[in-house]
Amino acid sequence: MANSMYANDAQASTSGGGGGYGGYAAASGLGAIMGFKASQAAAKQARLTAEYNAKVAENERILLQRSARDEQARLRQGSDKLISAQRVAAAKSGVVTGTGSNLLALRDTYMNTEMDAIAIRYASSIQEQAKTAQAAMIRAEGASRSSAIKTQAYANLLESGAKTATLMG
Repeated sequence: MANSMYANDAQASTSGGGGGYGGYAAASGLGAIMGFKASQAAAKQARLTAEYNAKVAENERILLQRSARDEQARLRQGSDKLISAQRVAAAKSGVVTGTGSNLLALRDTYMNTEMDAIAIRYASSIQEQAKTAQAAMIRAEGASRSSAIKTQAYANLLESGAKTATLMG
């Protein structure tokens, strides 16, 4: 038999020699610390993920601004072509442009172009505000998620500490 002062394992565990809770308590404490560190990393990751997603939403807002500018440019190009065609048609007809209907048609074309451009800017503005709000909401949710994970990590650490203290006696 080995150099043991106990005749069997049952006697060793009940006598307080080698079979106590000290090792379990240490393992429990170490597990609690490791869990806490993992939760802290998860909280940081939640915050970083939220920041990344918020940046994506802000970049989408910038793309919306560019798209609105491009759409207005296309509108104005089309309008310029229409105005040119109207002038050519008026010139071919031989009607003097200072007497009314041709000028009214040109005025209407200019006004409609500006009204359409205003509508494009307004719609773009609403979409941009929605993206700005979305980015803010994503950041707030990330901060909230991060805070909840940290709070749970502290609660778990305290609970594990209490269990370890109880095991240690």
